Amino acid sequence: MHTTSPPSLHVEPNRRGRRAARRPARARRARLFRHELRTLLAVAGPIIISQLGTIGMTTVDTLMVGPLGATALAAAAVGAAIHTTVLMVCTGVVLGMTPLVSQAFGAGDRAACRRVLVQGLWLALALSIPLAVISLAGGPLARLLDQDPAVAKLAGGYTIALALGAPPALLFMAVRQFLEGMGLSRPPMATTLGGLGLNALFNGALIYGIDGWIPAMGVVGSGWATTLVRWAMLLGILGYLAWNPELHPFRGVHWRPRAELLRRIARIGAPAGAQMGLEVGIFALAAVMMGWLGPVELAAHEVTLNIGATTFMVALGASMAGSIRVGHHIGARNRHGVRRAITGTYLLTLGFMGCCALLFVAAPDALVGLYTDDRAIIHLGASLLLIAALFQLFDGGQVAGINLLRGAADTRTPMLLAALGYWGVGLPVAYGLGFHTPLGPRGIWTGLALALGVVAVLMGRRVRRVLW
Repeated sequence: MHTTSPPSLHVEPNRRGRRAARRPARARRARLFRHELRTLLAVAGPIIISQLGTIGMTTVDTLMVGPLGATALAAAAVGAAIHTTVLMVCTGVVLGMTPLVSQAFGAGDRAACRRVLVQGLWLALALSIPLAVISLAGGPLARLLDQDPAVAKLAGGYTIALALGAPPALLFMAVRQFLEGMGLSRPPMATTLGGLGLNALFNGALIYGIDGWIPAMGVVGSGWATTLVRWAMLLGILGYLAWNPELHPFRGVHWRPRAELLRRIARIGAPAGAQMGLEVGIFALAAVMMGWLGPVELAAHEVTLNIGATTFMVALGASMAGSIRVGHHIGARNRHGVRRAITGTYLLTLGFMGCCALLFVAAPDALVGLYTDDRAIIHLGASLLLIAALFQLFDGGQVAGINLLRGAADTRTPMLLAALGYWGVGLPVAYGLGFHTPLGPRGIWTGLALALGVVAVLMGRRVRRVLW
């Protein structure tokens, strides 16, 4: 008699076969992701060190100005808010080079990379003019922002000193985007670390003086130190280009301004600059609002912001590497590579910022105490640092999303989303909680945390829609 086997006896081998067939595909995807993660880390490592070196200069400035007292710290905070806000807008415009360089490199077109650099240098030089002019007006701007007269006077001297460092700061950034866009992130890293060492030496000499040689200049001396370091870094990176003839920016390309390519860089970079201005601007306005509350509040804000900015630079460096990798994969028309770069970037940024949040919760007083021994500043700064711990993941998520989109030259919509999150949500909440509730300075920081959370969610949705 003919009998029929149970259905399961026929189906199970097929299921096992399908599972076995899927195993090599899963293993291959895992290998490719591990390779992407290693490549991402290799690109990100020097960029992160460069970013830490950059914020390290600000940290050294804050640490060395700290012993001068709350007024000096407040002046440095207001001056930095004015100068840095404009600097970040200009830097964002220069960052319009990055996707053009990385995508050209991914497509194997080195000449196109050099053409972008030459036009980026022209753009950086033009942008340094408004940066210098606004920095020269730092004192009147501080008074216009209703800062304490003593703070405004010191802040004005500080920003005047920074004005002469505008051209080298932006020209260095243009060269850096050229090198990092091609995956050459070590030379900018080495130059930045050299600048960090010089910054400490110049700060010590100019802030406190050298008997019989250099008079003590206080917080203004810190501004002059930064300017000298920026010129030294520009000379260093140009020396690297000259030492490597294959990187010579003028080889095979015209050195004159080219309107079409300048417009392409500006079309990508202008929204990126506006987005960076919106982000830096809300923190700068938070510093102004802290100044309305008093010098101690402003000094505590400056210290806490510097600690948070230090951890943020690691997330920023990792996400900048993600932007470069996305550009490479788009240039090579590798859709799956784009997805792997997105996953790896979020994994690195969120993982690191989560660890930092735990550190902020575990030792807030000790971290703020590194900057000052003023008990009032330490007490308030520690409470602000606990709020900063809450938005570490938000900060990592938003910077990862913004940079991944930038790698695809998607900058206009992220700018609008940032405007909504920072200024449409964060600013009203910060002002309302800061001045209409007992929270005061803690309310201002709560508004900042909410802004970052909203932007992180919006950018994540945009990444999924555009790149995934």
